[in-house]
Amino acid sequence: MLWGMTTLDAEDARPAYRRVADQLTAAIESGKLAPGDQLPTHKALADEYGVAVETAKRALTELRNAGLVVTRQGKGSYVRRKPDDEERSEPVVSEISARVDELARELERVKERVAALEADSAGE
Repeated sequence: MLWGMTTLDAEDARPAYRRVADQLTAAIESGKLAPGDQLPTHKALADEYGVAVETAKRALTELRNAGLVVTRQGKGSYVRRKPDDEERSEPVVSEISARVDELARELERVKERVAALEADSAGE
Protein backbone atom coordinates (compact mmCIF):
# COMPACT_ATOMS: atom_id res chain seq x y z
CA MET A 1 0.00 0.00 0.00
CA LEU A 2 1.11 3.53 -0.65
CA TRP A 3 0.15 5.25 2.56
CA GLY A 4 -2.14 2.84 4.34
CA MET A 5 -5.83 2.86 3.49
CA THR A 6 -6.45 6.22 1.90
CA THR A 7 -9.98 7.47 2.20
CA LEU A 8 -11.66 9.80 -0.21
CA ASP A 9 -13.67 12.72 1.12
CA ALA A 10 -17.29 11.57 0.96
CA GLU A 11 -18.42 15.21 0.97
CA ASP A 12 -16.51 15.92 -2.25
CA ALA A 13 -19.03 15.81 -5.11
CA ARG A 14 -16.39 15.21 -7.78
CA PRO A 15 -16.21 11.75 -9.37
CA ALA A 16 -14.09 9.24 -7.44
CA TYR A 17 -11.60 8.84 -10.33
CA ARG A 18 -10.94 12.60 -10.23
CA ARG A 19 -10.38 12.55 -6.47
CA VAL A 20 -7.97 9.60 -6.78
CA ALA A 21 -6.17 11.33 -9.66
CA ASP A 22 -5.88 14.53 -7.62
CA GLN A 23 -4.41 12.66 -4.63
CA LEU A 24 -1.88 10.92 -6.89
CA THR A 25 -1.06 14.26 -8.53
CA ALA A 26 -0.42 15.76 -5.11
CA ALA A 27 1.87 12.83 -4.25
CA ILE A 28 3.81 13.40 -7.48
CA GLU A 29 4.05 17.17 -7.00
CA SER A 30 5.17 16.79 -3.37
CA GLY A 31 7.86 14.28 -4.35
CA LYS A 32 6.27 11.42 -2.42
CA LEU A 33 6.15 9.75 -5.83
CA ALA A 34 9.35 10.74 -7.63
CA PRO A 35 10.16 10.66 -11.35
CA GLY A 36 10.76 7.07 -12.38
CA ASP A 37 8.76 5.60 -9.48
CA GLN A 38 6.37 2.85 -10.45
CA LEU A 39 2.76 3.39 -9.45
CA PRO A 40 0.79 0.56 -7.88
CA THR A 41 -1.30 -1.73 -10.08
CA HIS A 42 -4.93 -0.89 -10.83
CA LYS A 43 -6.00 -3.46 -8.26
CA ALA A 44 -3.63 -2.11 -5.60
CA LEU A 45 -4.84 1.46 -6.22
CA ALA A 46 -8.46 0.31 -6.06
CA ASP A 47 -7.76 -1.40 -2.74
CA GLU A 48 -5.79 1.62 -1.47
CA TYR A 49 -8.60 4.08 -2.17
CA GLY A 50 -11.56 1.76 -1.65
CA VAL A 51 -12.79 2.20 -5.23
CA ALA A 52 -13.52 -0.07 -8.19
CA VAL A 53 -10.65 -1.18 -10.43
CA GLU A 54 -12.23 0.75 -13.33
CA THR A 55 -12.13 3.91 -11.20
CA ALA A 56 -8.42 3.38 -10.56
CA LYS A 57 -7.82 2.80 -14.28
CA ARG A 58 -9.61 6.03 -15.13
CA ALA A 59 -7.57 7.93 -12.52
CA LEU A 60 -4.35 6.70 -14.16
CA THR A 61 -5.72 7.67 -17.57
CA GLU A 62 -6.22 11.19 -16.22
CA LEU A 63 -2.61 11.26 -15.03
CA ARG A 64 -1.39 10.03 -18.44
CA ASN A 65 -3.49 12.67 -20.20
CA ALA A 66 -1.97 15.31 -17.92
CA GLY A 67 1.52 14.10 -18.85
CA LEU A 68 2.37 13.08 -15.28
CA VAL A 69 2.81 9.35 -15.87
CA VAL A 70 3.75 7.01 -18.68
CA THR A 71 2.50 3.47 -19.04
CA ARG A 72 4.59 0.67 -20.48
CA GLN A 73 2.60 -2.27 -21.80
CA GLY A 74 3.00 -5.21 -19.45
CA LYS A 75 5.30 -3.24 -17.13
CA GLY A 76 3.05 -0.72 -15.36
CA SER A 77 2.74 3.02 -14.93
CA TYR A 78 5.62 5.25 -13.90
CA VAL A 79 5.96 8.86 -12.85
CA ARG A 80 7.24 10.68 -15.92
CA ARG A 81 10.84 11.79 -15.83
CA LYS A 82 11.47 15.42 -16.63
CA PRO A 83 14.47 16.67 -18.60
CA ASP A 84 17.46 17.27 -16.33
CA ASP A 85 17.52 20.88 -17.36
CA GLU A 86 15.97 23.18 -19.94
CA GLU A 87 19.26 23.61 -21.79
CA ARG A 88 19.33 19.91 -22.59
CA SER A 89 15.83 19.91 -24.07
CA GLU A 90 16.36 23.11 -26.10
CA PRO A 91 18.60 21.52 -28.80
CA VAL A 92 16.04 18.77 -29.24
CA VAL A 93 13.35 21.37 -29.96
CA SER A 94 15.56 23.22 -32.45
CA GLU A 95 16.47 19.91 -34.15
CA ILE A 96 12.81 19.02 -34.50
CA SER A 97 12.00 22.48 -35.83
CA ALA A 98 14.77 22.23 -38.41
CA ARG A 99 13.54 18.78 -39.47
CA VAL A 100 9.97 20.07 -39.82
CA ASP A 101 11.22 22.93 -42.02
CA GLU A 102 13.20 20.46 -44.13
CA LEU A 103 10.15 18.21 -44.54
CA ALA A 104 7.98 21.19 -45.49
CA ARG A 105 10.44 22.13 -48.25
CA GLU A 106 10.54 18.53 -49.48
CA LEU A 107 6.75 18.39 -49.52
CA GLU A 108 6.65 21.53 -51.68
CA ARG A 109 9.09 19.92 -54.14
CA VAL A 110 6.92 16.79 -54.29
CA LYS A 111 3.81 18.90 -54.91
CA GLU A 112 5.57 20.68 -57.77
CA ARG A 113 6.65 17.36 -59.31
CA VAL A 114 3.14 15.91 -59.02
CA ALA A 115 1.67 19.02 -60.60
CA ALA A 116 4.17 18.76 -63.47
CA LEU A 117 3.36 15.08 -64.00
CA GLU A 118 -0.36 15.78 -63.99
CA ALA A 119 0.14 18.58 -66.51
CA ASP A 120 2.19 16.29 -68.76
CA SER A 121 -0.40 13.51 -68.62
CA ALA A 122 -3.26 15.94 -69.26
CA GLY A 123 -1.46 17.28 -72.34
CA GLU A 124 -1.00 13.86 -73.96
